[in-house]
Amino acid sequence: MDILLNMSIPKKQLKESITRMWDSSSESYDSLEGHGIQSETEKEVWKNLFREYAPPGKLEVLDVGCGTCEIGLLFAEMGHHVTGIDLSEKMLAKARAKAKNRGFEADFRKGDAEEPPFEEGTFDLVVNRHLLWTLPHPENAVRNWRRVLKEGGKLLVIDGIWRDESPEGRLRRLASDLATLLVERRNPWQGFYSREVNSNLPNPYGAAPEKTLEYFRGAGFENPGSRDLKEIIELQKKEMPFRKRIAFDYAYHLTYGEK
Repeated sequence: MDILLNMSIPKKQLKESITRMWDSSSESYDSLEGHGIQSETEKEVWKNLFREYAPPGKLEVLDVGCGTCEIGLLFAEMGHHVTGIDLSEKMLAKARAKAKNRGFEADFRKGDAEEPPFEEGTFDLVVNRHLLWTLPHPENAVRNWRRVLKEGGKLLVIDGIWRDESPEGRLRRLASDLATLLVERRNPWQGFYSREVNSNLPNPYGAAPEKTLEYFRGAGFENPGSRDLKEIIELQKKEMPFRKRIAFDYAYHLTYGEK
């Protein structure tokens, strides 16, 4: 396991580094395994999941740290009004293009996921996917997500453990990385975040359900709970080449709570 040294970075510099890395990732983000929704079957599973956990009625939805807004636009497709914020202007450009191409009205603006620039009680639902692990101050973020919710509004957070450090997990990851190196001719060990940035993140390899629930309880959410998303992992694996499938076995979960 990597030992992350404590290399504290000033907040402004840290956010700028994170923004640059997601700007760089924007071109290929939706094509990477587990990011873009690759089948109608997976899309319907996501939508059914959200119907089960979202409040009833037509909703004002905030996709916080929206990236290309793959998840937020599912809510638009379901008839809700969606607002997306992200630090990366290049991610937002992709999101705007996707919304236009799919014929959806959605609002996008640049904004910090940890401090969404909205008044208290603005949204019925706040949702994010693959975001919590990237945040330097996740406990503050969850409190602010509760702040922008209306009374009775809900928070849905999708995250996972992205790095299995068991001997079997390491072996699978090594085999997958070597196959990627040979077939795709690219460096699979070149991650988005430097060791310096990772050292400033409390969950650099993913947020466990127990830790995420701790953030929810600390923020004052009622009836918090967690649901395993193994079904979605299995659907995603069906769309991947074998070299990707052998290491794509994450602990994946939805955490939910109500204001």
